[in-house]
Amino acid sequence: MRRPGPLPTGKLIVFAILAFFLLWWVPLSHVLPEWVPLSLGTYRTYQASMIAMWAIVALGLNILTGYNGQISLGHGAFVAAGGYTSAILMVDYGWPFPVTIILGGVIAGTLGFLIGIPALRLTGPYLGIATLGLALATPQILKKYDGLTHGTQGINVRTEVGDQVGVLADFMHDVFGIHLNNDQWIYFVALFIAVVMTVLAINIVRSRIGRAFVAIRDSEIAAQAMGISVPRYKTMAFAISAFYAGIAGGTYTQVVGYVSPESFNFLLSINFLTTIVVGGLASILGSVLGAAGLVVVPELPGIVGFIPGAGLPAELSWAFYGAALILVMIFAPYGLAGLFHRLVRWLAARPRAALGNVAAGVVLGMAALVLAEQLVGESVGQIVGVTVFLLITSWLWVPALTRAGAHGYRRSAEALRGPPAPPGQTGAGPDDRSSEDRPDAER
Repeated sequence: MRRPGPLPTGKLIVFAILAFFLLWWVPLSHVLPEWVPLSLGTYRTYQASMIAMWAIVALGLNILTGYNGQISLGHGAFVAAGGYTSAILMVDYGWPFPVTIILGGVIAGTLGFLIGIPALRLTGPYLGIATLGLALATPQILKKYDGLTHGTQGINVRTEVGDQVGVLADFMHDVFGIHLNNDQWIYFVALFIAVVMTVLAINIVRSRIGRAFVAIRDSEIAAQAMGISVPRYKTMAFAISAFYAGIAGGTYTQVVGYVSPESFNFLLSINFLTTIVVGGLASILGSVLGAAGLVVVPELPGIVGFIPGAGLPAELSWAFYGAALILVMIFAPYGLAGLFHRLVRWLAARPRAALGNVAAGVVLGMAALVLAEQLVGESVGQIVGVTVFLLITSWLWVPALTRAGAHGYRRSAEALRGPPAPPGQTGAGPDDRSSEDRPDAER
């Protein structure tokens, strides 16, 4: 058996930068010197926790939809099952939160298995409409059985994580001199769970089970001819996806600290499906990028509002969000993950020039950020710094973005002009993409 080779130096550098950003810059940037820009506050730490939480849901839904080909518009119900299980066990029975998160995933996974059995008779949009009915019914069910779920008033859940991990908290304080508040502890809990579930998802899609999921997605008839039990693996995909959603629901109770029937409406389920489509179907990286977009993009109108004369009315926030989704679909037809891989290949073809250009962009962007913060304020200063960086590095990312948009437009136009596909042949989509654009999550 051949041993895996060492990681390339480039990937090690990327992992080191990512680890520094997630483990230090996001939760602990406030302890850095005052002259260091981009200090993230408590609200940004909360946003990072939300990204980690929704990434867990997106990973599970991508296993179901991206890898197995089953459409679900009802994952908000599974998130609610995990969230309410965790909240009830903590508030009414005093259970520790790590155990309740695991049990929330188990309950949601069991519910997903039971729903997956009758769902075997449905495919495509019919399955999507059926699961949407589940999402619509969930808030009403939660209000009906108020003796268990506390009804419309919801459940307040606030755990002092530092008190439950006292030994670790003392170690951090004695060795590193760092005292974390509760929000920072919750961020690390959400990040740890997201990392564990990401590693688990990578192993699932690369295993025999994941290959069976992909075979069923591509052709159920061919999968049956290969000896794959289609009902068994389709039900398994539903259970695994629901388990992920339940784990995210348990994490939700810690991050938000409150659950109610209105927290899990049908719009949340639609946002989950939008997340994996925008991030990239059949892509682990796409799930994470889509979750980041779900949290960050609605904040952009507020950021633009800091620019004098560029404020957007609050009523246009959802219009801005919709416009951003349309632009992503035009310029990144295979999701943000496909665009990311295209950009990486573009940079790999010009390593020295790209490195020098990015370094110059970072230095000048930081200088512009610090100067603008002193002159016009922190919010506008951050916008100016990022703008300078994007302008300097535009010769790197603009061509890749333009080529991706032209490629997607050309494929869409050919699909509209071309003759109907013969029986048994699917049209353009995530399974019909070229190897150049396919996100390499399953490879």
